[in-house]
Amino acid sequence: MQAWIWLVSAHLVGAFNDCDVVIHHVGTPPKVLKDAAARFGARILVIEAFGEENAARYCNKLQSHEPILATKTSAAILTDVDLFFFASPAECVDPDYVRAKIVDHPNPPEEIMTDLFEALGLTDLNFDGIPTFWQDSRTHKMNCNGGLYICPIESLEILAPIWQDYSKRCLARENILKNFLFHADQLGFTMSMIETGLPFKSLGAEWNYPTHFPAKDHDKVHVDEIKILHYHKMLSGDGLLERSGIPKIDHYIDRANASLEPFMTCPEFKSIQRQFAKSLS
Repeated sequence: MQAWIWLVSAHLVGAFNDCDVVIHHVGTPPKVLKDAAARFGARILVIEAFGEENAARYCNKLQSHEPILATKTSAAILTDVDLFFFASPAECVDPDYVRAKIVDHPNPPEEIMTDLFEALGLTDLNFDGIPTFWQDSRTHKMNCNGGLYICPIESLEILAPIWQDYSKRCLARENILKNFLFHADQLGFTMSMIETGLPFKSLGAEWNYPTHFPAKDHDKVHVDEIKILHYHKMLSGDGLLERSGIPKIDHYIDRANASLEPFMTCPEFKSIQRQFAKSLS
């Protein structure tokens, strides 16, 4: 269902005109996903899982690096599927910078990151980054939300092996990370950016805006216009984005759902909806 929403919203903002749109899928994709991708002109590439551990599934996105590099494209826009686009992320591509948005909360907390950095031999302990939704705390400025990364292809070529290596090393440090082990992929990004020193330009919150925090958290964050919603698991039973109860967020959720509704008659959506409803029962 998330992949369907991702495809529809990417189509509506013209991302298929800007980009070669590819879904990387672990194992054989179901026919309905193949049909949905074909409707909009996306390709599906089968990848292997990053590892066997439960937390390693969050690192599966790193398995897309090699096939992306093989395309010799100019830049890579790496996204999770729990995003809804109001604007094409291609607008954020900068040939001179790697781009992502700093984490919403200090995940993991500063003391755990310090222990991890020291265990892995990293000396950059400058925690001067301010998490978007927890502004009284601090984190490393390269600790970024894993929902959206934008990399010039030359930067991804440098980052990819180091990013993967650090993510594997993080997965092996459950004794330090404990409940934060599933952040191994974004910690791998943090560490690879520190090691390589590649130029970085942060994305604004409007390009990766979460919907699942309480109203008091949203009161601290001001954006002129949300460009991408990061809705996580907040889906209603009919396959639309679930309202948050926060008027300024629900304005965008209602816009998103209104744009999805014309596509609900597509046979691919009907099939996905049946499977989604069954999974909730």
